[in-house]
Amino acid sequence: MTAGLTACGDDSDEPDGGDIVGTWSSDLAQEMINAMEDIYSSGEDIIQFRKDGTFVEVSVLHFTKEWADFYANDEDFKNPEIEIDHGTYTISGDKLTLDFDDGEKDVCTFKIKGKSMTVTTSYGLIISATFTKVSDSVINKYL
Repeated sequence: MTAGLTACGDDSDEPDGGDIVGTWSSDLAQEMINAMEDIYSSGEDIIQFRKDGTFVEVSVLHFTKEWADFYANDEDFKNPEIEIDHGTYTISGDKLTLDFDDGEKDVCTFKIKGKSMTVTTSYGLIISATFTKVSDSVINKYL
């Protein structure tokens, strides 16, 4: 599941959203873990917005020991499940549009307050996530 973020900016070389530029960690991975606790033990969902209007999102889910042991002969379950997505973003008012390189598009409503951002999107149901600004090193370890 993917979600996006943003804020209003000035007319500098940043694409509309100076406050959004940087790396953000969300609670989306924890929601997935809560829903599938027999399969996943921990994880992270991180998105980095760059000044040039591009973004990269990394979702990491670690399998429980029981799940990994059950599938001990399957290499896919020995390491975390990692998904990396790239794309471009634009901001208009409180709307953040994410255009993924695979053709998917997501339009979100967002609000930034300090180092916290709330994003709401809809995939047939309303999904709301909270993001916290973190060091770039949090995402760089996966890139």
